[in-house]
Amino acid sequence: RHIAAEFWGDPHDPVGRSLAGCDVLVGMHPDQATEPIVDAALALGKPFAVVPCCVFPEMFPNRRTPEGTTVRTWVEFLEYLKAKDPSIQMAYLPFKGRNRVIYRL
Repeated sequence: RHIAAEFWGDPHDPVGRSLAGCDVLVGMHPDQATEPIVDAALALGKPFAVVPCCVFPEMFPNRRTPEGTTVRTWVEFLEYLKAKDPSIQMAYLPFKGRNRVIYRL
């Protein structure tokens, strides 16, 4: 089922409640929803796959690298997402451009 609504990661809002019945959460270049998808999947114990694109460092200044600096680059964002849980993995997809998928089975 496709849900066309903003989602900021709250598992108790209407969109979040709908996610509880999903088998997997997927985001293909989900922009600002990338981290909320990952966080919701972790909170709900669901598998997920996201293909991050944009970082939006000005919108999310609290994201930090292991060195304590603001996450600004795409590679830093990938590492930031992977660091959320030891079960999160990364793979490459066979197309040009932003082709890394962050996932958990």
